[in-house]
Amino acid sequence: MPDVATAQERHEEAVRLRRAFPSGATPAQALTAVQDEAIARLTATGKWPANFARDAAKAHAEAVVWEAEAVALRRAEDALMYAAESIRDDMAPDVLAHLGGRLDEILTSAREASAALGDVTTAEQAIDAGGDALDAWRRLTGLVADLRNVRAAQWAVLNGVTYADDQARMRNWMADGHGEVRGVRLDDIPAHVRAAVRNQGYEIAQLVWLAHSGAAYVPTSYDDLEAHVMAATEPVSYTDTGRLADFSPDVNPLPAPTPAKVYAHSNMPLIDESRERAPKPTPNAVFGDPKPPVWRY
Repeated sequence: MPDVATAQERHEEAVRLRRAFPSGATPAQALTAVQDEAIARLTATGKWPANFARDAAKAHAEAVVWEAEAVALRRAEDALMYAAESIRDDMAPDVLAHLGGRLDEILTSAREASAALGDVTTAEQAIDAGGDALDAWRRLTGLVADLRNVRAAQWAVLNGVTYADDQARMRNWMADGHGEVRGVRLDDIPAHVRAAVRNQGYEIAQLVWLAHSGAAYVPTSYDDLEAHVMAATEPVSYTDTGRLADFSPDVNPLPAPTPAKVYAHSNMPLIDESRERAPKPTPNAVFGDPKPPVWRY
């Protein structure tokens, strides 16, 4: 966006001017230096400098001029920084929408170019195949660079318009692979594409997959990104700290029951005196030999 770029360029120019401005002394520091010099001369020679007033006035005047410009440059840098941030925040939805349109153009061109690749999957194969396959490979190479630029701009804009806590959450989402693919769970994405999304390491293979999957997108805002993350990680809920917490139950198989030990002397309990005792159960265990005592003195 031209307005955003212009505001950023002007802020950068203010930073350059402020850093290039020579160092100097404030009026108070300049007067102190003249006074110290006069005192030192009086101490050493017993004479007070006759031109003290003139030197003090000159040093003070030069320091006032220096300080005025130094303060003006600092104020200009701050003002242009706030102006650039304000324009960036106001234009962020339009910038993200523009990036989304640019992404659609890149993916459309990638679908068209990939049709000419055939079985070609490496640069060496493209060179050997020549013709349309080689031209398509070259075109896709340029589109990969465009894709990387769009993703870098996307995250820069989103990072610039969010608060520190949200930036931390967004970094976690980015590391997990969110924010660039929607409509599919991350586990359903091919491993090489998932790694490229997480590491921003796009190559032609990942670009072609995105072009044909229809899953690539650019979030229109932080809230839009958060909504897609929540949809992709159901079920979720908020904790008191505001962070997303997964409350999916852990299902563990029930352990097999251990049969009761029945010994030769075991009897079935007699519950009713009016009835006969049930027959003795079949033993399934025996007592082991007792451990010999170990005497300690």
